[in-house]
This record gives sequence, structure tokens and C-alpha cells, in this order.
Amino acid sequence: MSPSRSHVVIIGGNFAGLVAASRLSSDHDVTVVDARADFEWTPNIHEILSGVKSRESVVLPRAECVNRYGHTFVQDVVTRIDRDSSTVITESGLALPYDACLVAAGSVRTTFGIEGADQYALGLRSVGDAVRIAGRLDKLATRKRRASVVVVGGGVTGIEVVGEILRRREQGDEFNIHVVEVESDILDEQLDGLASDAQERFAPYPVTVHTNTAIEQVNARSVVLDNGEKLTADLCIWSAGMVLPEFLRDAGLNEADDQWLPVDDMLQSLYADNIFIAGDCATLPEPVRKQAYYAMDMGEVAGDNIGRLLEGRGLKSFRAKPMPMLISFGDITTWLVAGETAVASPLLAAAKEGVYQATMARLASPHEPLKYSAGIVSRAVMATRQLLLPQLTPRKLFSGLTGSRLIF
Repeated sequence: MSPSRSHVVIIGGNFAGLVAASRLSSDHDVTVVDARADFEWTPNIHEILSGVKSRESVVLPRAECVNRYGHTFVQDVVTRIDRDSSTVITESGLALPYDACLVAAGSVRTTFGIEGADQYALGLRSVGDAVRIAGRLDKLATRKRRASVVVVGGGVTGIEVVGEILRRREQGDEFNIHVVEVESDILDEQLDGLASDAQERFAPYPVTVHTNTAIEQVNARSVVLDNGEKLTADLCIWSAGMVLPEFLRDAGLNEADDQWLPVDDMLQSLYADNIFIAGDCATLPEPVRKQAYYAMDMGEVAGDNIGRLLEGRGLKSFRAKPMPMLISFGDITTWLVAGETAVASPLLAAAKEGVYQATMARLASPHEPLKYSAGIVSRAVMATRQLLLPQLTPRKLFSGLTGSRLIF
């Protein structure tokens, strides 16, 4: 009589969750649970704002991917982890037992309880968010009066949003843009020279940066700053602040004052030996950026370690490998950040596009990425038409070569 299969539940089907699932043998009964039907390539959703990307180009159907891995996908909302019975409870009433569980539920945006923010600001966290914002920009562009857009948050996402709004100038769309950042500088977590370079790139355009400034209130057509200044806001885009999904805040996997869920070197929860945590919601002994690249690496180790745990073998440690970071600024430039140095050039946009194309193929089918080439071809054609060909005009090529620079 063959032994019964071990049950594995993966909460979250984004970068860490999908990679972990792809690492687990179909000898185990693996279930991936996520509220959305599609995986979303979130590092590039800002490009939807300018039309460089479409919704279809940045999503993969989770069920098809997970089925190719030999596992089961369940579209549902996780409401609770019952550690006493080793069960994951969903909104529809499912009770999914597990011998091992991976929490890869990511993070959600927070508006910090600021008055009017939930009602009037549009968050940018998902493909659906980006499509809604693009629709609003389309409508505002038709007005005779130049519309004013307020971007809350001057981190990587906020700056990439500004770049895509500016990219729309090529089709005749002009906006007054305000960036509001609570820290002393934009791109606060990046190397110092990057903020200065970004400010120089802003200079020719109607972009105003407000640093050391918090939002006091968001209204239907305005944003009030904590210094009393009132900004016209025909559109307010919220790209600031991340917190744990609500069901994880009282899951018993952290202390009350912890922002995230702590793990050891093996990505095992400090509060449950049969629960692993990867991606945005994890706090590692040596913290890493909340970035898709690291989430995928964590998913790989977490998936392998779940298999090892179930087979009674020793676990392996996660060691973050240094990885350059690519930050796009529309068609104006792209920054390649490596340690304490950065290179800025519009021509680097092709590198970021290459990472996107290769990773989407890997997630679609990690063992046979070229077998499912229809999506690869359609994404590549759209990228060539919308992103790469516009950079091949003599003016753009000259700008790309002369506009390249080193930043320290």
C-alpha cells in the first residue's frame, strides 16, 4: 500500500508562490490559493499608464501555470490560518489541510487612515488599478485646461509613474504633475546621486516635487498638505506605503509590533515549523528589498525546503544574491543601480524589457518556456512596436548616447 501524499498549501500565486509551486514534485498534493485568476507582472504595470503595455501583456492565467506544474489552483480569498489544526480557511468556506504551508501573500497598500484617501485617491498595486488610472488619464487629456495629477510617494513606483505620464507627451497629452514625499528626498532608499539625477530629468517638464511633506487630506479635486498648501488634484495616484494583508495581522506569526512576518535563514516561520514565508510579507535575518527578483529567489528556496521538510531531509539556507535594479523613467531614461553606482541611459529600457520577457516565459512553463510561445511572441511584438521602435529614431538614439551617465 502506497503512503498517502503530503498536503502543501501555498497562499499567494505571485512571484514567490508560483516559483515555489514549480519546485515542488507532483508526488505531493499541492494547492495554490489566490483571490485573482491571473498572475500579474507588477514591476511593469506603470507602463499601462502610457499604453506601452496592455493588461493582456502583463498577466498569465494562474490555473494554466499551476496545472503545468502538476498542481491545483483555487481562486478564493484566504481569511485565516488555523495553526492548531494545520488548516487554511477561505472566504467560500473551504478548509484546506496542510502538512506544510507557504505564506507568499505579498503586501497591500495603505493610506495610513488619511482623510479622504480611500475615497478619492487611486492606488497603484495591481493591473486593474493601472487600467483604471490609464482610463482617467485618457479622459483628463481631452480637457482644454491642463489637468493636475498628484502622485503620493516618491519611491521607485512613484517615479516610474511620473515617467509614464510624461511619456504621454509624445501623443500630445500634457499634465501638471506634483510628487509628494514624506522623506527628505525622492528615491530615499536608493543611492544619494539618483535623487539628484531624477530632479535634473524633471527640470524640463511641469513636475513639482514636495519633500519632507505629508498628506493631510484628499478631496475630490484637491490634496491638502501638512504645511497647509492645497494642490489641485484632478487625479490623485497613491503609491506610498505597504502593510501585511489583513488575515496575516493576527495569524500568530509575528509579535504585535512587527510590521512583517519574521523567518529564519531557511525561510521557516519563527512561530511554526511547518510554515514557510517568502516575498514581501517576510522579514529576513538580513533584510532584502521588497523586489520581484528576491521574491522569486525566496520562492525557489522555500519550495525546495518544503520538499526537504516533507522528505525528512535537512533544509538549506537562503542567501540573497546581489542583483542590479532597473528603474525606468518613461522614454526619458532608465537607471541601472548596482551597489553604490548607477548608470542612466534611455537605451537600458531594452534590458528591463528583456528581464520581463524572460521571466514571464519562465513562470508560464519553467521546464519548457518555448513550448508556450504564443504569449511570448505577442508580448515581444507589442514591446517592439510600443517600446523599442520609438527609441530607434535618430533623435532618440542620439539622446540615448549623449544622455548616458554614471551616478555615484
